[in-house]
Amino acid sequence: MINSPIFAPAIALVLWSLFMLGWLALTRLPAMARAGVALTTVVGARGVNLEGVVPDRVNWKAHNYAHLMEQPTLFYATVLILGLIGQGDGLNLKLA
Repeated sequence: MINSPIFAPAIALVLWSLFMLGWLALTRLPAMARAGVALTTVVGARGVNLEGVVPDRVNWKAHNYAHLMEQPTLFYATVLILGLIGQGDGLNLKLA
């Protein structure tokens, strides 16, 4: 089993992403209901379709979640490689 300290920042980012997903759902779904958006009628729609439909303070959470899904791909790959080759400590860990 591979045990490297550099996996901790990746796990933290996964947990933060899951937290943001929960926060997004807890705020967006009620806002959609208040705006009269029925989940059964928005098949194929995207989150961007809710711009101007739900309040900006609700969409802000969705924007943060979208960025968490878009940006860290290279980070996860780098962490995995560094962990596998045994370079997941020292400066690499501090940078992660």
